[in-house]
Amino acid sequence: MTREGFCATRRRFLVSVSGIAAGALLAACGGASATPTAVPTATPAPAAQQPTATPESPRPTPAASPTATAAPAPTRPASVRKMRVTTIGAVSDAGIYIAMAKGYFADVGIEIELDTAARTAGETIPLLSTGQLDISGGSFSAAHANAVRQGIRVPAVATKGSLSKGFGFHAIGVPKQAYERGDIRSVQDLRGKKFAVTNDSGMDILEAERVLASGGLTLDDVEIVVMRVPDMPAALQNEAIHAAELVEPTATIAIDQQGVAVALLRGDSLVEVIGDDFPIAGIFYGPHVANDRALAVAWMAAYLRGLRFYNEAQGDPAKRREVVEILKQYTPLKNDQLYEKMVWPGLRADGRFEPSYLEAVQDIWLRRKSIPEKVPVDRLVDFSFLEEAAKQLS
Repeated sequence: MTREGFCATRRRFLVSVSGIAAGALLAACGGASATPTAVPTATPAPAAQQPTATPESPRPTPAASPTATAAPAPTRPASVRKMRVTTIGAVSDAGIYIAMAKGYFADVGIEIELDTAARTAGETIPLLSTGQLDISGGSFSAAHANAVRQGIRVPAVATKGSLSKGFGFHAIGVPKQAYERGDIRSVQDLRGKKFAVTNDSGMDILEAERVLASGGLTLDDVEIVVMRVPDMPAALQNEAIHAAELVEPTATIAIDQQGVAVALLRGDSLVEVIGDDFPIAGIFYGPHVANDRALAVAWMAAYLRGLRFYNEAQGDPAKRREVVEILKQYTPLKNDQLYEKMVWPGLRADGRFEPSYLEAVQDIWLRRKSIPEKVPVDRLVDFSFLEEAAKQLS
């Protein structure tokens, strides 16, 4: 089905939204190429557990912090608001899953209905715009910039995964055979080769550009191939591609378990090339949520508590074990050994990401005609919900 057909046939509304012009919505549906993104197969999540909630102290970085002093759990509201949130069943969705499992959303009167359908950003943004989805956790994309340019309020409001020091959860993998033959030993050897990314109109393309630049190459010096992350190990093994942006846990599977790939850049060495706090994905509000201030801040307060717990778990074995069990409940990743070996995604405890990268990536989107013009970053990002939620938790 085409993206236009998808936008025309989806008519099941959870929340009715007024004031969105039909022309703007159609532009958002068709404003960017709908290239496949990395979407692990996910199943509907089981009912969330609701143990006693304990707010944690904020930290400015993803590094582990000391255990926070326990505080009484808030009194839960009598009424419950159901919100439909899209996730991809990835470890980077941990903030949402932790807040569900530990009852943080229930504490503020919110019940989460997870939507795990595999969609491109070009399909998700129109669903947010029309209220068929309330909140999305997904990649930064040209589709988002095009929707905002059309006047649709779908702000990026928090992090959902950044590459940062100690949390570099990507690797640039090349075929092991090619490496052993000496054909590809460095980035500069990728000239004229096929370089696989999950989305050529997302942040992936900026990551690829900076990786290639470290070897004196440009995007024009390689053939960019769009491919799902789970398909990359086999493609590397068969040398159908010559390099790939591998996302964890696929990086660990391809490099360490299957041994079909060798990493040219991985973890902190990749972060040094592309920049610290490099945002891959974010949390996006639909217009009806962004315009309901109390609801938007309540959701954010619960999510922020989930992020704080995630970061504390990095330095607390008991909490890390708890997070692993939560992730095993909500994601397809069930292997304890992979959790031990893989590099975890960066999810800052304060919920923020570095927005300046959205300025840089738009230069590439503009050159590649994914967007007709750049959009000011302050129209794409709104941290005010985070700021208000943090005050409530302090």
